[in-house]
Amino acid sequence: MSLKPKNIIKQLIYVVFISLAVPFILSFFNSVHPLFDSFSHFRVHLLLMLLPTMLVLAFFHKQRNMLIYFVLIMLGAFYLYHINQPFVAKTLEKEKTNTLKHIQFNLNFRNQRMDEVMEYFNNSKADVITLQEVTQAHQEKLEELKAYPYQTYCEFYPVVGAVAILSKHPFVDKQSACLKGKGLQWSQIMVKEKPINIVSIHTLWPFPYGQPKQVQSIKKVFQKIKGLTLIAGDFNAVSWSHTVKEIERASNTKVVEGMRWTIELEKQLPLIPNFKLAIDHVLISDEFQTKNIFVEKNLGSDHLPVVSEIKY
Repeated sequence: MSLKPKNIIKQLIYVVFISLAVPFILSFFNSVHPLFDSFSHFRVHLLLMLLPTMLVLAFFHKQRNMLIYFVLIMLGAFYLYHINQPFVAKTLEKEKTNTLKHIQFNLNFRNQRMDEVMEYFNNSKADVITLQEVTQAHQEKLEELKAYPYQTYCEFYPVVGAVAILSKHPFVDKQSACLKGKGLQWSQIMVKEKPINIVSIHTLWPFPYGQPKQVQSIKKVFQKIKGLTLIAGDFNAVSWSHTVKEIERASNTKVVEGMRWTIELEKQLPLIPNFKLAIDHVLISDEFQTKNIFVEKNLGSDHLPVVSEIKY
């Protein structure tokens, strides 16, 4: 007996629903396996597709079952609203009178707009800049920045480029570490006789790449870092991922709250317009308080600069 067209459509919608629901649910179990942590990157995108799919599916059921779908849609919409909240500054504590301005930026090793990048950095008045995917050609240009006389580079992958820290303030040489091939540079800077730890980090994708092993190898350095700490970089992981949570626990820091879409995947996914991920983060220790954080304009990279103003 052949299926009716209505039943065929219903079965097809079920296939779509299951294909979206399974990775969405598994993303909440991201500590179990790196594949589930990779699903975490797309939790918002999956939910955006799940909601209209459930709405259509609801009309293929009787009224009693429709109610179940509408409840699920409401819960999903509430979670989507919650997870997409922008940064909201809290009331600043009066004793925190000093400000540190910071820029986080994955340059992209293919970036050919370095003159524009240089001009932006010169005009930014930032105290410190953390960078990833810095090639040798990029480094040669950056070393011309007179506003940032203190610079340090740590090799990651030869093609992708190094992680780096650029500072207006001097480094404390004894308080530093370069984990070559691991994507981490730690340098302590001295700002008005106050030591501040700055970490630039670049991690791999969770699955099928080696992010879990990489994170385990870099966590050890955080045991040496004491006091005011700012960690920033391209984590290739969303703020609710297992990876970011592990780094938070190891470093005794917290990611600055708020949704920031920091990478545009136009070249990687040309058939999906305006597809973005939120994988560049700033983590700070309890002594810091964020006054403001925002995503800046495109400067020739698929990533966008993230600018933060931190009080301490």
